[in-house]
Amino acid sequence: MSKVIDLSRGVLLSLRQMADETGFDRGTIARRIDEARLRPSGKRGGHPVYRMRDVLKLLFLPGGEDFDPDDLDPFKRRAYYQGELDKMKVGQERGELVPRMEVEREQARILGRLVQFCDTLPDIVERDVGATPQQLEAMERTIDRLRDDLYADLVEEDTDAGGAIRDRS
Repeated sequence: MSKVIDLSRGVLLSLRQMADETGFDRGTIARRIDEARLRPSGKRGGHPVYRMRDVLKLLFLPGGEDFDPDDLDPFKRRAYYQGELDKMKVGQERGELVPRMEVEREQARILGRLVQFCDTLPDIVERDVGATPQQLEAMERTIDRLRDDLYADLVEEDTDAGGAIRDRS
């Protein structure tokens, strides 16, 4: 016989169940819950149960959602940033992270080819299809609008809400 579970409040687990699922020691989980002053979401069999999502944040995100590494003591802060640097190096070695200059260079190359194509398209259509001057003008206006929109989107990305140019370095 299958059992239907109401998940509208999330997955509720006791400390023992949480320890079984995560591999963390029950005492560690209890300590982190106490430190964060996390309240139980209910009771089952006389024991408190907690939303799994809330406890996982305590276990896997240092300091929970509002974690700021600059609030750590110097030794832990150095360890945190060293770990982040090592993680980035592994990402680069795997090809998952690409240096910003390479990305910007490739974007510029692609956009340059797109602009060149847009600039020569009316000439190609005139030569190969024999379009009328009115059709060519309409095509050029459409291409100009596209270029203006693209430029506006690129400039918008490089400015903050106040209109100041953001530093891209």
